[in-house]
Amino acid sequence: MELTLNILLDDLADCNPLCYIKDKSRAFTGVRLISPNPEKNPSNKLIVCKLSQALKAKGLGHEYSVAAVIDSPLPRDSAILQNMVLFDTDLRPELFFIRVQSIFEKYFDWCTAMDQCLIKHRSIQEILSLSESVIGNFITISDSAFSLVAYTQGLKCTDEITQRLVEKGYHDQDAINLFNRSKLMNFWKDADDIYVREKGLITSVPMMSKVIHYNNSYYAHVVMLCDHRPPSAGLKDLFRILIEHLMICFERQWIENNQMPHIYDSLLLDLLESSDLSPETVAQRAKNSGLTVNGSFVLVKVSADDSAGIMLQRLCNELSGRIAQSRVTLSSDILIALIPYDTRKPVEGLEDILQDIMERYNAACGVSDPFVSLLEIKTAGAQAEIALKSPRHSDPVDLGEKPKKDYTRVCTFSRCYPAYALTKADSDVSVIKYSAAYRALDKLSENDSKRGTNNFELLYAYLVNERKASETAQIMHMHRNNVIYRIGKICEMTGLDLSDPDVRLRLMLCYEIYKK
Repeated sequence: MELTLNILLDDLADCNPLCYIKDKSRAFTGVRLISPNPEKNPSNKLIVCKLSQALKAKGLGHEYSVAAVIDSPLPRDSAILQNMVLFDTDLRPELFFIRVQSIFEKYFDWCTAMDQCLIKHRSIQEILSLSESVIGNFITISDSAFSLVAYTQGLKCTDEITQRLVEKGYHDQDAINLFNRSKLMNFWKDADDIYVREKGLITSVPMMSKVIHYNNSYYAHVVMLCDHRPPSAGLKDLFRILIEHLMICFERQWIENNQMPHIYDSLLLDLLESSDLSPETVAQRAKNSGLTVNGSFVLVKVSADDSAGIMLQRLCNELSGRIAQSRVTLSSDILIALIPYDTRKPVEGLEDILQDIMERYNAACGVSDPFVSLLEIKTAGAQAEIALKSPRHSDPVDLGEKPKKDYTRVCTFSRCYPAYALTKADSDVSVIKYSAAYRALDKLSENDSKRGTNNFELLYAYLVNERKASETAQIMHMHRNNVIYRIGKICEMTGLDLSDPDVRLRLMLCYEIYKK
């Protein structure tokens, strides 16, 4: 371990330090009395002596740092002192050395105790408890769901928001609303280093914080209130040492739990498992989680032969990294990803990325049809599950042969939809009703009702007559050119590609289900 000059200056403030060293973040492995032999004055340790000795000593260049007790007038040329910190104290250099050495021992003992906690796999709370007397300020650690993980139980706290966090075990809605109004949620997404915030709307005292990110996602938050000890560069360096030890705990927890507890995890899982959440509740929880209720999404379910959970965790990391703004969570042995979907781009663009990832991790995935609201996520989950269980995903190893060229580890619901509609649609029509083809017919029917048009019937006639404009025109009592124009508008309105035989098949199946 090394101790920074900032930390030492804080602890020796009563000795009236006068620092001429520009880089106060310079760190030392220990302290040593000056030696007349230049070779015995190590540059990685703080050299202690009288000022008169330092001025006479040879070999103490800029790479050395000297803590000198003032015993003579300061030289007129301050450049001579640029590697020195001067202390105005009555202590003899030997006693001053003992005091500085005790500071090193105090912090080294603290770090050794934290190292022992890590070696013995002790809890985050134990590491935080070890830090109470050393740092001296109230510290809380919360997870991505704003639940309390640990806090300095031996210290008192006067900050109201922090008091409520400790009392309830989580940040309540009032606190979260305050974070939102103060635009802290967005700030935390990008916060990298330790940041210092003055007292104000959020806290009644200054604070230092470190947001822990994994995979570009909010994981945990360590907050130190400067309620007993004011903020300083030395305090920030001590806080950094604590964070470095806590990071090892966080990383272990992340790997051992086979999941990353994101703030959006519980919402996605609740939506997939329950239909009881009101739109108002979903809207508020989505806002707190940094999600939008309405938009354009697809849901991906991934399964892998991964009893230890290691490959799924790595796959989770890569999926989040390669697909911007995706929300990935692990539930049991299934990985679930909510992915923003641009309807202007073909599904194949997403499929290429998924296929590449699935091949390398020996995994398979099912992809739902696009949907427009988080309230529809349960049905999207069912679609992704149907696609995931498609025979297309039979393991090529089990077949006793090399994978065929058209083998894919990615199956979209739209691709397996015809087989499902023919065999099991009667048991769960809702899955079909949220398909892209059914939505298109719904849109046509609704538009016909508003405008008095007959596009719903026109499209059916066009498909039944195998896209022959003349036959369709005769049945619909229209001019052939009008049929061509109207079909073009229908494609534009629904985003359907009628040149694709799979699209036409899905539409015809939907027409049959629509009649029921």
